[in-house]
Amino acid sequence: MDDFLQEKPKKKKAAGAVFHGYRRLFALVFAIAVLWQAVSFLQLQLSSYHKQLVKEFKVVLAVKGVLNNAALKELGESLNQKEDVSSVKLFAPQDGLAVLKKKNPRLAESLVALGHEQMPAYFELTLAHQALNNVRSFAQNLSAEYPQLSVKYSAIQAEMAFLSGLCVRILNLALIFALVLFFAFMFMVEAYPMRGKTHVGGAVVSSLLAGGLSFVFFLVLAYPTGFLVPALQHFTTIERQLSILIFSGLLGWTLGKWQKF
Repeated sequence: MDDFLQEKPKKKKAAGAVFHGYRRLFALVFAIAVLWQAVSFLQLQLSSYHKQLVKEFKVVLAVKGVLNNAALKELGESLNQKEDVSSVKLFAPQDGLAVLKKKNPRLAESLVALGHEQMPAYFELTLAHQALNNVRSFAQNLSAEYPQLSVKYSAIQAEMAFLSGLCVRILNLALIFALVLFFAFMFMVEAYPMRGKTHVGGAVVSSLLAGGLSFVFFLVLAYPTGFLVPALQHFTTIERQLSILIFSGLLGWTLGKWQKF
């Protein structure tokens, strides 16, 4: 009779994927996913800016005095043989003003008003990527080798191209290092599994939800611009979002095996 009156122990309900046992896991993975979204955005934008700066950077070599076409052609061939020069464009005196009118019409009108119907002949050099790291020395060597040419370039643009490239490289190396540490952590968790019952499936579901919510979070940030679709094209790619989801799932799986949430 006493045994009959004793209360039977109630069975504990399985923890829910998000709102019960995995709230801490969800919050942790969500925070990491949001940080990854921010780093992905910075990496994408820095890479785009760096490529554009390198593409638009030019070194202009203005010809001092008057040279005939044969001498200009010989100079162009000599410059094109330089290892750090990707391409050489020659602008004859009659072409220089036409090019300036397209780029800066007001400046061209001012030159014409001052009586300059044509500009000096000049070469426009596109440099190899490695030459931007030491463009000052490159320009000094050109000035010493070609005294008949006046070397002009934007020092600020060269510095910005160099610094943006440096930031991209540092960021990429940091991401690679972080991923290597994460996979090492996964290996250690797998090598020393937890005792007892784990709910890895629920942890993975919670982590995938956190990764998806991090994308929604950045959609909310991009929406006030009024141009959601164009902003997304600059902010992220499908491949990057899939990588964040995969990483979130792996992180939830690893943390679910390592600790009970």
